[in-house]
Formats: sequence, C-alpha cells, structure tokens
Amino acid sequence: MSLTAQFVRNLRSFRLVTFDVTDTLVKLNDPIGQYVATAAACGVVGFDKSKMAACFGQQFKWMSKTYPNFGCSSSSSPSIKWQDWWRQLVTRTFACVDNQIPSEKVAIIAEELLTLFRTSACWTPVPGAQELVHRMRLAGKCVGVISNFDPSVVQVLDAMGFGQQFDFILSSYEAGVMKPDPGIFQLALRQAKISSANQALHIGNKYDMDYAGARQSGWSSLLVQSHLDAQLEAAAHHTFGSLAEMLEALETQEIRW
Repeated sequence: MSLTAQFVRNLRSFRLVTFDVTDTLVKLNDPIGQYVATAAACGVVGFDKSKMAACFGQQFKWMSKTYPNFGCSSSSSPSIKWQDWWRQLVTRTFACVDNQIPSEKVAIIAEELLTLFRTSACWTPVPGAQELVHRMRLAGKCVGVISNFDPSVVQVLDAMGFGQQFDFILSSYEAGVMKPDPGIFQLALRQAKISSANQALHIGNKYDMDYAGARQSGWSSLLVQSHLDAQLEAAAHHTFGSLAEMLEALETQEIRW
C-alpha cells in the first residue's frame, strides 16, 4: 500500500522511529491464568486466581525494587541474571500463595514458565501494530525498539511475527538503564547512527516512561492510550485511543510536534 502525502509530511523531520513493546506492539494473554495452568500441568492444583494475582503483584514490586531492571547490575543494587530474576519471581509468588509446595515442583514450574513466556502462547499482537511498523519502514525510516524488558524481548517479537521488522531492538537490561532515563534514548540514537535527538520519534503507551521520557530526552513522541485522564491532558494532541487511530491521524491530519 502506498503512503499518503500527509503521512510523509508528518514524518519528514524524523530519521528514526522507535516503539515500546508491552501493550504497544504486543500484550500478555492472562498471565495469572498461565501461572495457574502451568502449575496444574505440573501436578500442582487448587489455586485461587485472585490470590495468585495479588501475590504476583506483590512479589513483582519486591523484585523490581530489590533487583531493578530484571537484575541488571548497577552501582546501587545487586545483580543477578535476568533468567534468575524470573525464576525468583515465580518461586516467591508460589511461596506467597502456598508455602507448602515442594521446592522441586516450584523449580519445574519456574522453568516451564520461563520458556512459555517467550512464545506466542502468552502474547497477542496489538491490533494495528504490524501495519504501523510496516508503514514506517515503507517511509524509509530506521525503525527500532526501546523496551523496559530483558533480552528475551527479541524472542517475543520474533514469535509474534515481528522478525526482521526492526533495525535494532534495545532492551533496558542490555542498555543498563530503564525508560525514562535519557541514557536509553541516547543509546538508541547511537545505534541508529543519528546525532540529533530532534530527528527521532518514540511511540509507546506509558505517559511517564514513553511520552514524557522521550520528550525530556529531546525526542518527539506519540502516546497510545484508550483513556485520557488528567495526567495526560498535556499530551492530548499526541494521544490516540489505538494504533489504528494513530495511523489514520498520521495519514490524514497535520501533526504539530
């Protein structure tokens, strides 16, 4: 499909376009349900999903505080391998739900989940994502990913049909910093061999990490959010309810960056 003249005009200032991943390009399929189902397949049954969800949320926060950025080393926190970060999260979550589960069973469940969450079984493409990425490539842009994720984001995107769509995929774990830290946006510019931040556009679904983070680093940004709350009023003219709406606006309306 050919590009509209308005689409080309809207993007003429940009050489680089990057995307967030989770809830921007792909979204999880009932992760708590996957925990319960995987445990059942390993012979551990009888879990209440609401308790599992509460324990998962509690332990995710604890892991993120104790070992930030999926265990990536930093000057202020201890480091562990990202795989061990997820193993510990699973172990702590199941211990929170029922501390009587044999440790060897939990270890098996953790390994199953570590593999499963890198496959299409746990993810769904966000509607319109493939088309928007494709249009950016047709427009001749360098197209990349900036994601607060571990290095397995490459496997996830490949499993969801995004293989070979990106010129680079930058995880926060590999970058050593998470959005909205300017360092990750600066590293993306270096990977794209672009010296000026005003030639870069970032698209994501989190106001603080994606929209504001990119702008504070000198980039332009667009936000995809189904609900516009008071926090997002400053971004109202750059916020769209879906990627399809965003693409339509880029194709038919003048975007004031």
